[in-house]
Amino acid sequence: MSPEPVLAERAYLLLKADIMAGRFASGHILNERALAAEYGVSVSPLRDAAQRLVGEHMLEIASGGGYRLPTMTTDALRDLYRWHGHLVRLILKANRLAIDFDAKSYAGTELDGQAIATAATNLFQAIAQASDDHEHGRALSSATERLHVARLVEVRVLPNLVEELRAVGIATVSGRGPDRFEALWAYHRRRIRRVGRIWEAISS
Repeated sequence: MSPEPVLAERAYLLLKADIMAGRFASGHILNERALAAEYGVSVSPLRDAAQRLVGEHMLEIASGGGYRLPTMTTDALRDLYRWHGHLVRLILKANRLAIDFDAKSYAGTELDGQAIATAATNLFQAIAQASDDHEHGRALSSATERLHVARLVEVRVLPNLVEELRAVGIATVSGRGPDRFEALWAYHRRRIRRVGRIWEAISS
């Protein structure tokens, strides 16, 4: 493989990780040269990476050129939570999934907000990867990654996240019928009801 695709992949992974970690504020315009220098690549691979993230809805093309983060609003975050919930339900209804997620490992565990967010993201990515329908899987993976920033601050708004994660994980891996869907929809409904406070926590 030539150096250029390798550097573009490096820039893509680093930039995506920074976006998911909440490094950049909503609507932030990327400083391409500064980021390229930080990531150890030239501007061209950085732009290739940014264009790829535009396709994943994690970046937008700025009106004056360059790239920026999408502007997050309360309504946009509510829509994303709803869309994510619908996708999870759709995949679970359509498939008998073999999901690699050990929900029992979270019993009685004290986790910080970042660890809880990562565990939740891993659960939903496991659902996406197990889907027989690749379009559904790709859509859920994208929505899951875009919600990671919100999950990082949920610990400041929602109590008992470890117990909730364990219950949702068990329902996903071994649950059956209406109880399974109710547990997963309750997870999303809880966040939709408090979306204003979650959005404020992201913006603060």
